[in-house]
This record gives sequence, structure tokens and C-alpha cells, in this order.
Amino acid sequence: MPEPFRVLQIGFGTLGQNIAKAIIKRKNLQLIGVVDINPELQNLLVEDLLKLKVDTQTPIRDNLEAVLDHFKNQPPDVALVATSSSLEKCAPTITTCLAAGIDVLSLCEELSYPYIRHPELSKELHEYGVKTSKTILGTGINPGYLMDLLPIFLTAPVQRVDRIQVTRNMNSSSRRAAFQKKIGTGMTVDDFKAAIASGTITGHVGLVESIHMIGDALDLKLDHVEELPPQPVIATQEIVTPFTTVRKGMVRGLKSRAIGQKAGETLITLDFNAYADASPAYDEVRIDGYPDIHQRIEGGVHGDYATIGMLLNLIPLISEIKPGLLTMKDIPCPHNTERIWKPSA
Repeated sequence: MPEPFRVLQIGFGTLGQNIAKAIIKRKNLQLIGVVDINPELQNLLVEDLLKLKVDTQTPIRDNLEAVLDHFKNQPPDVALVATSSSLEKCAPTITTCLAAGIDVLSLCEELSYPYIRHPELSKELHEYGVKTSKTILGTGINPGYLMDLLPIFLTAPVQRVDRIQVTRNMNSSSRRAAFQKKIGTGMTVDDFKAAIASGTITGHVGLVESIHMIGDALDLKLDHVEELPPQPVIATQEIVTPFTTVRKGMVRGLKSRAIGQKAGETLITLDFNAYADASPAYDEVRIDGYPDIHQRIEGGVHGDYATIGMLLNLIPLISEIKPGLLTMKDIPCPHNTERIWKPSA
């Protein structure tokens, strides 16, 4: 009988709960443990919290080291880290998993291409990954796919690349409450600007990482990368979302832009627009060169569902790639892996 990949999940927030549910439902994966520091979750069963009628019983613990010690005779194949956008906050968790002989997949946005923001930490993680013969990979739908890996992939048949523009125009009304809060939905304009300035809300994290990934993959030798301050999108009429009611004059969400330049010329432009009732919704890549390429995904890709899909589909692949700190541009072409099982020992 084929064996499933054994998965340890770290982080059980709103997105983490949906990740766990998807793992449990996928036959070639086995959720063997969940770690979360929320005291209200301790010793509860994942299956009960998610109201799943399955045979498994997966308790939630708050001590990662204790969980790893419990599984030391048969460690997980991979740890999924879904706790923070900050690499500095995630790094101790990552190294603890590496020390236990476990590959690490993470949704930490800064890990998607960490070399610019965290050069020393990136070097340390890579060296430790090589030392332990384990892999660290940051992934997700964005960053990790739509605004970096996809445009890189689309340049394959292009003889000459002059400019790349990627636009994500997202109707945020269907996204989880935490995301809508992060983009300022329902705030006043003044509160939005103050929250962005103070870091109370972040907007999208990862545009700078995506530009550097594209630039380095294509050897564009960018000499200036800049993320411009997010701008609020104002409601012209009342909008009701599952998260809140946005009154006329309040913030629907935001628009963000980042640019990558060489010698004053803009070679890469990333536009991230996320706001309630955005229409039309789409994801688009335009490559100016020879030949030009224009790829548009009508309706856009649902960020939460696709983020989970990226994680799940990379689990069977991560053990097959080289050890160390890698990014999505460094691995073989990712793809759906729901029918791929753990190789026989």
C-alpha cells in the first residue's frame, strides 16, 4: 500500500484551519500534529474544531519541541509554518524543525525571496539547511506564484524581454476577515493612512521580494527597487461584505505598486489592487519584448484557496529537491500532486 506524506502544521489561525481541513481531505497526506500558541486551543482536537467526521484525532499542542520529541522515532516528512509574515519571527521555528530532520514549507512572505531584506539570516538558514540535508522553501499564491513565478515562466518563449507588468485586481469581499482588515476595509481615510504609517496594518507584503525574484531570474541587474506607499480606494456608495459594511467615503481596500529599475528605466511594474467589489477581477501578466506576451486570468485566482493549493502540492516535491534555502524560481516546475504518494523506503 502506498504511504501518505506525514505533515506537521504550525499555526492554526483562520487560514491554518482551512489548511488543516484540506490536508485531512487529501488522501496522499496525513496530518499528524498541529502546533499553535493560542491557549484556548490547547489539547483540543482539530477534527472536532473543524466539525469533520473522520477517524483521525489530531490534538493541538503549544510546545513545538515536545511535539517533535513525541515523533522522534518517526518524524514528519514536512513542517508547514503558517504563523507570521516576518522571517525573523519564523526563523527559530524553522531551525527547530531542521534540527529535527524535517523539510520546511512556509507561507512567510519575507521568506519568498529573503536575500535583500535579511541577507545574514538567509545565509544562516541556507547553511543550516545544507548541514541538516533539509530544504526550506517559502511559497504561496502571492508572493510565490502569481506575481513572480508565473511571469518568470511566461518569459520562456520570449527572445528579448524589455518590460514586465503584472497586475492583480482582486475583489476582496470574499476573502477572510483578517485579509480585509489588513487592507483597511471599512476604515476612515485618515485612520487608514495612520495605520499604514505606523505598521498597524501592512497591506500586501511581498512586492519587493517578487521584483527581486524576477530580476534575478532574468539577470536584469536592477539597481533600484521601490514599493510606493499604498493608496486607499474610497467607496462611492455603501458596500456590504461578510466582514463589515463600508459606508460611502470609507476605505474599500487599497492599491499598491512596486517598481524595479535599471539606469532610471522601469523594467518591472507590479500593481496589487485589493478592495471590496473590485470589478473586473483578474490576474494579468504583460511582457513587452519579442514576441510580446499577454496572459490574463479572468476572475482572478482566489488567494486563500490557491495558497492552500500551493502548500499541499509542494509537499510531495520538497523532499526531491536539493537542501538549503530555496525560492520558487530554484525548483522544478510545480504542479498538482494529489496523486503522488510517498516513495517506498
